[in-house]
Amino acid sequence: MRVLYCNPIFFEYRLPFYKELVRLFKGQFYVMYSINRYTICGKSKFCKQIKEELSNNAIPFSTDYIFDTYSMSFKMKDIEKGKRIPITFGLLRAIRKIKPDILITEGYFQWTPLVLLYGIIFKIPVYMGYERTLHTERNAGKFKIWQRKLFNSRFAGFLVNGQETKKYLKSLGVPVSKIHIGGMSADATFLRNGITSMSDEEKKLFKLKYQKNKKGLIFLFVGQIVERKGIGLLLQAWDKHHKNHPEDKLLIVGSGNQLEEFRSKYTNESSIHLLGRVEYETVYKFYAIADVFILPTIEDNWSLVVPEAMACGLPIATSIYNGCYPELVHKDENGITFDPYEEETLINALDYFHHQDLKVMGQKSIELEKQFNTENCARRVYEALNKSLSK
Repeated sequence: MRVLYCNPIFFEYRLPFYKELVRLFKGQFYVMYSINRYTICGKSKFCKQIKEELSNNAIPFSTDYIFDTYSMSFKMKDIEKGKRIPITFGLLRAIRKIKPDILITEGYFQWTPLVLLYGIIFKIPVYMGYERTLHTERNAGKFKIWQRKLFNSRFAGFLVNGQETKKYLKSLGVPVSKIHIGGMSADATFLRNGITSMSDEEKKLFKLKYQKNKKGLIFLFVGQIVERKGIGLLLQAWDKHHKNHPEDKLLIVGSGNQLEEFRSKYTNESSIHLLGRVEYETVYKFYAIADVFILPTIEDNWSLVVPEAMACGLPIATSIYNGCYPELVHKDENGITFDPYEEETLINALDYFHHQDLKVMGQKSIELEKQFNTENCARRVYEALNKSLSK
């Protein structure tokens, strides 16, 4: 059985997942990707890494272009604005060269219409990898919904991250029997190795940069500093939380269009450290000294930073608008959820960790994350494809 996964653009965390699927399918699993899309987003060097990691199982596709409606050009200027329209030539011919027995595509747009057309013409099953939720798709228009329902009748099955995506597909009328939870894996090996390499003295000295005494908790956020991540709501709640817990610290790692705004507003607040972009090679140091990982997102399909933090042994506080929370955040086991629009629930979540055994919670995070590591996610996808085809 030869499987071709048509995924125009993906990043480092997917490589271990694809490598494991190559192993499970005994070399008969291939990934097709767009060279031009990596060039547009300034990651053309990653194409070389894809080839090094996947070898002949990586299929580069070059005649794929993106028109950006924000810049009105083929050069993308702001990923948070505008729409990106794919213009693709020769995809069917490229797929035909692989002669797959199964096709997998991503989402309802991009390459999916052409991939579905190929499946119809050559009568082979097409699966869709999907990660959106009822919340992220709450504003989908009638045309989008109609198109999705039309396409759904043609898919052999759906490979989804978790329960929130499953709920959304069910709302579109997809039978439960066609929905397979694979999960979204985060490769936290580098972070864990980095933490392990640090001596107790190194951790102590690094921690002293942000917390001068041993009192209070360090809350850590890692991600984009953009409206969608809810940092503004967290900072507003932090003002009130800090009055009750003046020794607590909040470390915010990442860059984005709201960073300078927040730096100006909270320049005199010693409990808040807006650190900006930190090189990935050193970010493990922050996971090593944090007590709790917090993500107040107001819209996320499945935040990979959550399983990364869990793999590093951190308790989790995240919002109910994060698609991964049903699987990864279990109240009174490894963390708590909150509604960032309801400030009191966010304040209560921050206070909550002052009354818990954080070491026990961190260990539970490690156990829960293992269910969604690379090997287990790939195995579930492999089993789902084999099981559904054998019917």
